[in-house]
Order: sequence, then structure tokens, then C-alpha cells
Amino acid sequence: MLHIVVCDDETAFAENLTRKIEALPAFSPRSMRVCCLTAPEALPAQPCDLLFLDIDLGAVNGIDVARALRPTHPDTVLIFVTNYKEYAPEGYEVNAFRYLAKGELDDKLAAYFEDALAVCCARRQTVELVCGGEPVSVPVPALVYIESHGRDQHLHLQGAGRDHLVTHTTLAQLEELLAEQGFLRLHKSYLVNMAFLDTLQSAGARLTDGTLLPVSSRTYRASKQRFLAWKGRQIC
Repeated sequence: MLHIVVCDDETAFAENLTRKIEALPAFSPRSMRVCCLTAPEALPAQPCDLLFLDIDLGAVNGIDVARALRPTHPDTVLIFVTNYKEYAPEGYEVNAFRYLAKGELDDKLAAYFEDALAVCCARRQTVELVCGGEPVSVPVPALVYIESHGRDQHLHLQGAGRDHLVTHTTLAQLEELLAEQGFLRLHKSYLVNMAFLDTLQSAGARLTDGTLLPVSSRTYRASKQRFLAWKGRQIC
């Protein structure tokens, strides 16, 4: 579950921003929750992957709140929602991801939210998928390969507490979601984590645990080049 927090001392604005986030195309109620706060002192105890924080919190400065928050929430993606862009240089001290002007919510919120989600997933090294009708945070390093059977995509895992999950997310969608995390489409029905790929030949692929997977002859050359390039980056 991805935890999103909106913190602003103006209740009406905080509630409006919360509604706007929940209405975004990239927002998934199955795998995301938004908490609306008007009191910054409640932040330290709140699970928080993505924080929309006002700078002008009445008697409290949002920059100071972020400074106090960083020791306990070092990986939180922080977006300052403010009309005071002169604070931008101080934002570097607290690793602010974006500054979003309150008057530009309709123009920039969707893009900033999608960018922030990508960072959240990369930091958590998980992907949020619906498996068996329930949202599941799938650990990417434990995801060995994905096998397609009609509408069902079978996720094979190692060292994740369970070794098999099923999702209706299409293989094409999964390929796009995992492309930057070292996954390779070997075949129309198989997507593999290259960290578990031992050998890749035109006759087939062998994983580190001995599992054999088919390889598309049509895309073999391109797959081989991608695999060798990926291995080269790991050595560097």
C-alpha cells in the first residue's frame, strides 16, 4: 500500500487537494491511501511515501517541519505545495522533489504525481499490483519471471514469503512497468528478471535455479543484445 499525506493548515484547501489526487488517472484506490492532515505535529507518526506539504503552516514553517521529519522519513518523496517559491533554495536541504504552486494545481498536479509515483516505486523496489482481487506490493528483487496464461499472468518469486501470485494486469503492461528495472521479454508469454537469467541462447533460456524458458526466435538477437548490455552495466 502506498501512503500519501496532504498536510496544510487550511482545511478546505487540504480537502480539495486530497479530492484532486484521488481523481487523478494514476491514482489507484486499491493500492493507495491519502491521509489529510491540518496539524503538522501528527506527521512523524504517519506512514508516508509521498508528502504534499504546505510551507506556510500558520505559526510553523513547512521547511522546518521537513527538516524535523527527514531523520525518521528519509525516503519520503516531498512536494511543497505553496505560493512562496522564494523558499526553493532551502528545499535542497530537505531533498524536496518538486515545488507546486497552489494556483497551478490543475495544470501540474497530474504530471508531478506521476513523476513522484515513479520515484516511490523505485525507492521501495516494489510494484503495486492487484492479485486475487487484493492490492499487493510485489518486491521486484524477488520477482524471477512472469508467465502468461490467457488473462492470467503468473508471477514466480523467490525469497518473498510466497512463490506464486496471479494478476490480470496484462503482460504488455507489466513489461512497460518493469522495463527500467532489468526485465526482458524473452517470448510472447514470458517476461524475465535478468538478475536471475543464467544463459540465453536461441534454443532457450536457463535461469539460475535451472528453470528453462522458451525464447522467441524472431526477437532473439535483440533480446541477446539487451541482456549483454545489461550484464555489462552490472560489471561497471
